[in-house]
Amino acid sequence: MLSTYSKNHSPLRHTAISTRLDISHTQQDIAQHLHPYQLGASLYMPATRSDIWQVICGEKLPTLNSLIICLEDAVSDSDVDFALQQLQTLLNTWANQADAQQMLRPLVFVRPRHAQMLHQIADFKHIDLVDGFVLPKIDMHSLSDWRMACQYLSEDSLLLPTLETAPIYDPVHNQELAVALNEASNQPIFALRIGGNDLFAVLRLRRPHNISIYDTPIGTLINQLLGCFVPHGFYLTAPVFEYLEQPTLFMQELTTDVRLGLVGKTVIHPNQIALVQQAYAVPTHLLEEAQAILDIDAKAVFKFNDTMLEPATHRAWAMQIIKRAQVFGTVADGLGQYG
Repeated sequence: MLSTYSKNHSPLRHTAISTRLDISHTQQDIAQHLHPYQLGASLYMPATRSDIWQVICGEKLPTLNSLIICLEDAVSDSDVDFALQQLQTLLNTWANQADAQQMLRPLVFVRPRHAQMLHQIADFKHIDLVDGFVLPKIDMHSLSDWRMACQYLSEDSLLLPTLETAPIYDPVHNQELAVALNEASNQPIFALRIGGNDLFAVLRLRRPHNISIYDTPIGTLINQLLGCFVPHGFYLTAPVFEYLEQPTLFMQELTTDVRLGLVGKTVIHPNQIALVQQAYAVPTHLLEEAQAILDIDAKAVFKFNDTMLEPATHRAWAMQIIKRAQVFGTVADGLGQYG
């Protein structure tokens, strides 16, 4: 399902947040072989903002993993035309940089309001500079409209469909959607985003202030979505956490995000970026176990770090640990609680 990414740039400015890796992984490697873990902390910015270029070029937030330029919920109806003008101005500024294709920068996505807007911005000059598009409110009812709009995009564009509508609560619908998404477009689906707040709204709820999302109906749904979409080859990302005065609860929720194999988390404030990156750093003992599992001379079953390892069943996990370490680095045992 996921194709090799071929745009000639390096999407990450940093390699790790802690120790130096044993794994050799150059910036050129990253550019040629993107993994969904490289979404990391994904910051939303309304397209109306005037400082988006400063974020892309690294003058602001130089450690950001990925940026989503929003033309949907973060932009009021009265500001849509201005937001579209700002997007074109941004693309023009970007294209005028001598090192536009080579500079180190975050991954950059655009989120249109609807499929018709995606078709519209597909004609914007220099739109191919962005890495891809967030497709809001994807379900079996809207998929055909998005499929038609995607016909006007470059085949290199990465797609991030968002699961956030009422049909997403229906397991039968989701099985149909998982099959349909694999056939929906010529562009690679980089990951599926889980739209937590919209899914709460479907239930006439708001995310509670003092408990993790995993202690709500959305937590149950997230487990169901993983069981449905991951076996079809998809990666999923974690919902936003909007209570900035609750960093401890945010870190607790990140623990579960990482444990479930979600590949990144949407953030709404720069203060959340480092916490996400810290959470995804791999404890040294886990990296050692993953390397042992993938060793060409590994036995069918063996003991390592007082743990039974079985390459036949643990290989997929080990490969994800290696990818995570390549993006976020390692953390000494005892310092990381995320595993």
